Amino acid sequence: MTHINQYKFYFYFVSLAYSIIIIIFSISLAFTENKSEIIINADQIKVIDNENKIKANGNILIESEDFLSSSDEFIYDKEKGIFNASGNIIIRDKLKNYYYFDELISDKQFDTAIGTNASIRLNEGERIVGKKFSRTKASINQIDNASYTPCLQKNYIIKNCPGWKINAKKVIHDEEKQNVYYEGATLSILNIPILYSPYFSHPDPTVKKRSGILMPNISSDNNLGTSFSLPYFYNISSNYDLTFTPTLQSKADDYYSINYRHLTNNHKLNIDSSISNDESNTGTKNHLFINGNVKNPYGKFDYKIETSNNDTYLRKNHINEQTILTSGLYFTKEMENSYMDFSSYAYKHLNNSTKQKWEYVYPNINYDIYNYKDPIYGFEWKIDNSLLNYKDINKNFNQQLSTEVLSRRIYISNDTGLKFENIIQNRLIYFNNSKNNFNQFRVFPQLSSKISLPLSKVSSDRTEILEPIIMPILAPFNNYANDQSISNSNIFSLNRETSLSQWESGPRINYGINWLIRENNLTINTSIGQSARINQKSNTDSLDDVSNYFIGNTFDFGDIGYVKTDITIDKKDLYLKDNNINTSVELGKIKFGFDYDYETLNKIKTSEQISIGAKVDFVKNTDLILSIRKDLMTDKSIGNAIGLYFENDCLAINFDYFRDFTVVDDIKNSRGFSFNITLKPFGTSKKLGKVKNFGPNL
Repeated sequence: MTHINQYKFYFYFVSLAYSIIIIIFSISLAFTENKSEIIINADQIKVIDNENKIKANGNILIESEDFLSSSDEFIYDKEKGIFNASGNIIIRDKLKNYYYFDELISDKQFDTAIGTNASIRLNEGERIVGKKFSRTKASINQIDNASYTPCLQKNYIIKNCPGWKINAKKVIHDEEKQNVYYEGATLSILNIPILYSPYFSHPDPTVKKRSGILMPNISSDNNLGTSFSLPYFYNISSNYDLTFTPTLQSKADDYYSINYRHLTNNHKLNIDSSISNDESNTGTKNHLFINGNVKNPYGKFDYKIETSNNDTYLRKNHINEQTILTSGLYFTKEMENSYMDFSSYAYKHLNNSTKQKWEYVYPNINYDIYNYKDPIYGFEWKIDNSLLNYKDINKNFNQQLSTEVLSRRIYISNDTGLKFENIIQNRLIYFNNSKNNFNQFRVFPQLSSKISLPLSKVSSDRTEILEPIIMPILAPFNNYANDQSISNSNIFSLNRETSLSQWESGPRINYGINWLIRENNLTINTSIGQSARINQKSNTDSLDDVSNYFIGNTFDFGDIGYVKTDITIDKKDLYLKDNNINTSVELGKIKFGFDYDYETLNKIKTSEQISIGAKVDFVKNTDLILSIRKDLMTDKSIGNAIGLYFENDCLAINFDYFRDFTVVDDIKNSRGFSFNITLKPFGTSKKLGKVKNFGPNL
């Protein structure tokens, strides 16, 4: 660049005087009119037409309180307060929107302007491109023969092809009302024209909530026919809103859904409801779900109501797949060394007969004290108290009041390396059962010690721990224990019984081995064990003295995934009794899930199911998801589905096809599809329509 003299001009219209300052390598000029100053920087600046005009050329930068601009050429008419710019014009307004033009005529506040070959990038990233630009009232932009898109060019899956755009004869952006209006608008998805409208509008992306139509959903199956849903969102206020969704179905009753949300400083409420129009003359069907939580200084309070006047209405219309409806209250409070919760619930079983449909908990109260140190021996105790009043599905009443005290101390022998985890435990239970019509006080004392010998081998990148475990437990016999199977969760448990009113019977020994290996991103954990009772209480005792063998394995590959297996071997005949396999592995662009459940009461199979799922990222932002579940005992499929999911910053397209072989009451085998398009940021892809999944959760 050639060396030029650079000047700095200051024009003051009040004093009608100016000064010129020559500075090497930089020329700039500033003028003030009506307390609004503009500073001009350029390679060359000239004052012409008797000092009424200022002309600038080369590397022009214009600064004001309202905007920042650059261009190749610039002429400012001081008397009219208008500037004319050309060549590579860039303007940033006070809202941080950017404007690009070939030519522009504007006032010095950029309140009114006319430009050609306009490109606008709004501060949220959206773009409007058109041939002719005009700006009026300081906040209204009109672009003729224009296109609008919120899609970022760097995320295009096809070159020069945004996820979606709107082409229109006119696009008007009202910055004050935060609206975008169109005349003669055509919506194109991946450059394919989808919909035409003579007039159309939507909020600009700076609006977080506003009333309007949301994205529709289309689905079809052989039982419901074609279903079409068109939600309307009504923004009542900033903290509460309502969504109304009519769903029209060609082969089944139409239904209408309402979702109401209300949020305050201390209360969150959500109401979800629907009702059918009974075109089939089989009776109007409906559901009502209410849930919320209340913040208060006393603790956390949650409540929920779930009800439906028809057992299959929700699943048949794919509203949700719940088989148990829950209604009740839940309160929790956590203190320094104690915890309390209160709950009262009613459960409605939708798959059961009318005689076995309801069960109730009213109430269940728990109060736990932990880290309590007695002043005499200095032991730390944990005390759990509970009150349970329960009516089971067979209409039997149960009342139970229980207290459990537990003290745990760990001792490690420096001479042998043995680790002793000693536990003193006692449970006191008052129990009343209407089925047997008796009251009873039960005492379950227990002493136990978990004795282990951790053998470790540690190197720079590998840790290996082999831990033999023997766990003697002293407990009296009782008549209230069931024969419990051994599993990964209870292999070294103090009590394999899960009911509060029961305790595992008799003195016994749990024994086995834990083996842990960690190397880089790989973790292998293997547990092998068995449980044996010392002797039987009587010949009529039906409980097994010795449990089956259990082998649990977990292979954790870090970010790649895991493989988990639980295997139970019959202690007598050594045949495979139970086998559960859960796998989730991600290799490159493929994530694979596998669940296998095998259970038997004897050598004849009683239950065997397998479910498989896969997610394949085969194109940018596009996943193919497959799932299948099959009953291997009957060699019949339970269901399968395949879905194609595309999602990026501005567009989500979801297509699912399913076959469901479930038959319950009037729910029949079904097959069909769900199709949903979401134009972001004016919708959410969290709800993907009537989607079914028969495999592991990926």
